[in-house]
Amino acid sequence: MKMQYIEKIRSNISISASKKTTNLLEGLYRSVFKGRSMDFDDLRDYVIGDNNKDIDWKSSIRHGSLLVRRFIAFKRHNILFLVDTGSKFKGLSSKDEVKKELSLYTYGTLAYLVNKNEDEISTVWNKNGELYIKPFKTGLVNIEMTINELDKTFDYENRYNIEEILKYALDTSKRKMIFVVISDLKGMNSLSDSILKRTVMAHDLLFINIEDASLFGKDIFDIDERKNVPKFISSNRELGEYDAKIKREIYEECVRRFKKYRISSVSIGSKKDIVASLIDLLERHNHAIGR
Repeated sequence: MKMQYIEKIRSNISISASKKTTNLLEGLYRSVFKGRSMDFDDLRDYVIGDNNKDIDWKSSIRHGSLLVRRFIAFKRHNILFLVDTGSKFKGLSSKDEVKKELSLYTYGTLAYLVNKNEDEISTVWNKNGELYIKPFKTGLVNIEMTINELDKTFDYENRYNIEEILKYALDTSKRKMIFVVISDLKGMNSLSDSILKRTVMAHDLLFINIEDASLFGKDIFDIDERKNVPKFISSNRELGEYDAKIKREIYEECVRRFKKYRISSVSIGSKKDIVASLIDLLERHNHAIGR
């Protein structure tokens, strides 16, 4: 199979980052998630030296003596990508790059890194009007095939918002995972506190925001309305500044809410920013879990 996207992603990594930076990204990924994937196994009697955090207090009360939870550690992590698709991703980013392409390259770059660590990935998105989840697999062929599938499903028939996709992932996930959401400001702002709280109780959650272009400037096309923005609106400087202010306030409020639940997030507006932004994301997550 021809690795069209993988080869482009490799090229983009080499252009965007030095070998030292790429090694930093790989090392940071391993550092953040080393030994953090655990599944509950069973209960046993408490012995001196056990970690108090492992005590199952409810079971201990029922049993009449202290019991601790035992876990099975997995060498490989399960990384679940939740990709927001639809017509809005046919628009441009804040740096005039097609959001769809930026989303695919961001997904592919992180998936490529995950594969180098021999972790398994799955992806859930809206496909043909229904939510679709791929089985967990490793390998570059799997990544290439998934990107090609995603590429064909960015359309106007996206029936599910990112919160519904996240809820679907939670309802179908039985093992602790690392959730990586790739969406935009609209998707970021749509996530309720209840879904965020429910997610972080069971999984790690990282959010990647694909930045939107402004609706103000020359020859602006509104993807949602499927028509050009009238020039008397798109050329209005005061409206443009107000729009930028509102978007900035929404984004800052989303980041504040995410920090409350120790959810790390980052914004990406250009392909050349992907590697540096992913390093930033992993550093933020490393800080969040280390507090």
